[in-house]
Amino acid sequence: MLQKLKRNPAIGKLVAQYDQLPKRDQQALLVMSVAILLAVLYFAIWRPAVGFHQRAESSRENAAELLAWMNANRTSIQALAEGGGGGTTASSITDGRALMSTVTRSAGESGLSLNRFEPSGDSAIRVWLENVSFQKVAAWLEQLSGQHGIIVDQASFDREDAPGMVSVRLTLKI
Repeated sequence: MLQKLKRNPAIGKLVAQYDQLPKRDQQALLVMSVAILLAVLYFAIWRPAVGFHQRAESSRENAAELLAWMNANRTSIQALAEGGGGGTTASSITDGRALMSTVTRSAGESGLSLNRFEPSGDSAIRVWLENVSFQKVAAWLEQLSGQHGIIVDQASFDREDAPGMVSVRLTLKI
């Protein structure tokens, strides 16, 4: 293989030019070539391999921690998976009155003041909130869904002048 490379006209020309250089220039070119080869090996092979190894090791440690946590909380996780979430479920809210009571109580607990609310059939309620924090509304809706099984049937959000503030019209149902 080395013989084939030497027979190549371009390689032969480079070798001839190298041979015509003074000894000091040949040594400098050799040192520079070795330095470039080492830099390429480090930046193109070693460093990416070490980075991949570190990321894989970190991922493995995170997975091991998650597994340990899941094993430690196995009964709680199984209870959640089977639908026994521990809080009030949608089945405990049987009519519009209980829905209205739950919605108004949880809004107050979340720091929201309902401007207006009215029943909408047997299992739904319409709610209006004016100039409230979008984050508070989102957290409140998540709480209603997660703890009480109340879902958003319709929603309308209008942006207010202040950043992060909205006016909201919702239809919530069980």
